[in-house]
Amino acid sequence: MRPIILAAAIFILPLAAQAFELDLVNKSSLTVAGISLYPLDAAGEPIEDNLGGSLDALAPGAERRLSITSGCGPMLAVVMLENGGELRLNFDSCSDRTIIVRD
Repeated sequence: MRPIILAAAIFILPLAAQAFELDLVNKSSLTVAGISLYPLDAAGEPIEDNLGGSLDALAPGAERRLSITSGCGPMLAVVMLENGGELRLNFDSCSDRTIIVRD
């Protein structure tokens, strides 16, 4: 019985939410002031649960890797720009691992 339980535990562990990384690439002429990521519910609405991001400035032409501690899935990325503007993007982080900011 013990080997069966251990085998089941080994099979279930990879299914748990695993951390992953996203790349943020700034191809705009403005500095990115920060980014926040929120999960989306089944209706496509953001859930008030910030999954991570960065409040460090990202200069035009630069890129940064973001570590996300939850599993992948539908998300809303809110990118804050140095001029006070804001960009919003719905995406599936299971298939899209790069967020590109453009003018």
